[in-house]
Amino acid sequence: MMKASIHVIRPLLLSAIGLLCGLSCVCLHAAQVELTFFGWSDQHVQTDGNAEHLMPAIYTMNMLPGIDYPETIGGKVAMPAFVLNCGDITEWPTQAAKNTYEKFITQGMRYPSFDMAGNHDLGGKSPSTTITDWLIARHGALSYTFDIEGVHFVMLHSEYDESLNSPAQPIGKDALDFIRRDLERLEKNTPVVVATHLCHDAIINKDAFVDALKGANVLCVLGGHYHKAKVDTYGGINFVQFPSPASGSPSEFTVIRITADRIVAVPFNYTSRQWATGDNKILDAKIKGPRPPETIKEAKTLQIGQSAPDFMLPGVDNRYYRLENFEKADVLVVVFTCNHCPTAQAYEERIKQLAADYKDKSVALAAISPNDPLAVRLDELGYSDLNDSFDEMKVRAYDKKFNFPYLYDGDNQRASRAYGAVTTPHVFVFDKTRKLRYVGRIDNSENGEVKSRDLRNAVDALLAKKPVPVETTRPFGCSTKWSDKRKYVQEAFYKWAKETVTLDTIDEEGVKKLLANDSQKLRLVNVWASWCGPCAMEFPDLVTINRMYRNRDFEMVTLSTDRPAQQPQALSFLKKEQASCTNYIFEIDDIGRFAKALGNDWRGAIPLTLIIKPGGEVIYKQEGIIEPLAVRKIIVEYLGRFYK
Repeated sequence: MMKASIHVIRPLLLSAIGLLCGLSCVCLHAAQVELTFFGWSDQHVQTDGNAEHLMPAIYTMNMLPGIDYPETIGGKVAMPAFVLNCGDITEWPTQAAKNTYEKFITQGMRYPSFDMAGNHDLGGKSPSTTITDWLIARHGALSYTFDIEGVHFVMLHSEYDESLNSPAQPIGKDALDFIRRDLERLEKNTPVVVATHLCHDAIINKDAFVDALKGANVLCVLGGHYHKAKVDTYGGINFVQFPSPASGSPSEFTVIRITADRIVAVPFNYTSRQWATGDNKILDAKIKGPRPPETIKEAKTLQIGQSAPDFMLPGVDNRYYRLENFEKADVLVVVFTCNHCPTAQAYEERIKQLAADYKDKSVALAAISPNDPLAVRLDELGYSDLNDSFDEMKVRAYDKKFNFPYLYDGDNQRASRAYGAVTTPHVFVFDKTRKLRYVGRIDNSENGEVKSRDLRNAVDALLAKKPVPVETTRPFGCSTKWSDKRKYVQEAFYKWAKETVTLDTIDEEGVKKLLANDSQKLRLVNVWASWCGPCAMEFPDLVTINRMYRNRDFEMVTLSTDRPAQQPQALSFLKKEQASCTNYIFEIDDIGRFAKALGNDWRGAIPLTLIIKPGGEVIYKQEGIIEPLAVRKIIVEYLGRFYK
């Protein structure tokens, strides 16, 4: 059951790639920061690992960004920074249940996840540490904190007293002590969100709990436990209760948006695809929210001896990483790299090998993608099947089996500017005290003979407690795609829109010659018609593919099956799609002769897509709509991912 569920849900992540790449989880404006996250609770994965009931919720979370909020709230849902889970992950904490949930949140869900234990996860009167051990390994502790965009989050674990024989429980003494200590160290007016498994109605010592929050700028307390969305106010504190996707519960999760002066929490029903209504389910309150962070206008590369700047970045395993995650290592290697750059791709295996070779030598390696994916032109992707979005980073890490954390900094690029990463790849090596001891290239050659293993030399020297022989080298690779380069992307689209689009006639011999491909280029041939719905659906992807690879030994040719009399309509469609590739329409109204010219490669169904090597060998054939990523992989594997 579990494997079937995972096999179904992983494509949900892949299908989302590129759909919403323009939406950021953190929206930076002149006067405020907007932070969005999703909340749910009480997933109740079954003891045998069955979690099919979670799939509709996760699918909707993946696709929700970009839709309109209710009119009373206004705006559109931004890409969430994370999903917050208020506990009861499992019905009972079996290994199968834990494994399923972990795969769902790392392979099915698009966003990082912060999790906590509920009473079911503790095992009740038959205690188990399966879930608590996993949570400690994943988040460092059962009660933990994190900070994102100026908001301090407290994930508060409270032990469950089974002797009370009641779902109503107190927030325990250890939990109260933890939150008091934590809030005391914060600067005044720091916005705080507290999450715990118990909801407002289940907490029997609310006065003691609210007293522990006294003096702090608590925006709200999040909880679960009772399976439904509900909002309460007690002692001046807003309590937001998350709904559950478990059987018999409302089919909802909650969307939370925090700005400088307002917090909104509104449930979304993923069955009816409608926002919840009712004042007792929606929070809309004025707050003292986060202030915009200081911006680093110029990226200046760190100098030898400077300290490693801290960061809070999401990884492809849907966890957030900070410097403290690597504190046990004597040496920390930070590599700024990316998906699309040929030089970066040329070094992927060497980075993997270095991580493997030094894994047991107290060396930690973290890779960070600095690029804004919206600042990468399509024709800069000619050596890759993927752009640099967070979703696509997950695909690359999965395909290449990366054995190191791969972190995304493309939304605000703060870490990349703080380190001064100017190319991909660009390497920074820090000692035990996290002082910079080496900065520059990995070695002297991306493709030729390697004569100077600069990165390894630096790591070996630090492990031997010796001076690094060469502290600084010049990095080489693709320039970092800072967000101010988005204008060049728009200029490219404007230029491509002005290109001439033509539709010429072709005869039987011409079709045969196309398929024989006596050119030196890889040729993609697409058979389509202006009246064909699936053809229209896939055509934008084909245009994108052509723009990506046409500057290499690649060409795209389209063959219209429209009747010659429909040539004006077919040309109009091509112009609308900006298909400035080579386009043909069969010169006579005889589909039989057209089919004969196509030969055995066509059984009559359209769209039909062929990829043909020089000399005529067909290396890809698809009747029906293409899967764009699969097509791009085939093209780039043939053309090559590296500079020659």
